[in-house]
Amino acid sequence: MRRLIWPVLFLFLMLLQGSMSVYYTGWLSCDLLLLAVYAYAILRGEKAGAVVGGITGLLQDAMTVGVFGFHILSRICVGYIVGLTKEKVFKDNYLYHMSAIATITFILRFVYWWLELLRSGGRWSIFFAYLWDSLGYIIGNALLVWPVVVIMKMIYEWIRKEDISY
Repeated sequence: MRRLIWPVLFLFLMLLQGSMSVYYTGWLSCDLLLLAVYAYAILRGEKAGAVVGGITGLLQDAMTVGVFGFHILSRICVGYIVGLTKEKVFKDNYLYHMSAIATITFILRFVYWWLELLRSGGRWSIFFAYLWDSLGYIIGNALLVWPVVVIMKMIYEWIRKEDISY
């Protein structure tokens, strides 16, 4: 029964992400669903991370405008690749999590910038504005990754208390 907390948590984060984009218009931004997929994959492994990444990416693509399928593919890749490192990293090293999510965010923003450049017909004038927004996005994700990982770890341990097969 405690496993039902995961869909509720991801839906809550999706609603929080959507309301943040409406009410907060500052430079510093974040992607709570990306951070949640990252934390879930660190805890559960590559298969579970890819499945959750795909579902989360589908919901995120359905709720946003832009290139449909980008969030699906990127979240599946993030969940799978991060899940592969499950047993190879120190999960309590917050500097690792900050640098990993900053790198992941930078790569995702770079790929999305190329897609937007192709969609806009080669308007290079968007580069510096996009770079400035990306910097706020990278910093926001790096600052919020540790609280998200800690919360997801607490929920994971809470579920494991009841279900030993988890």
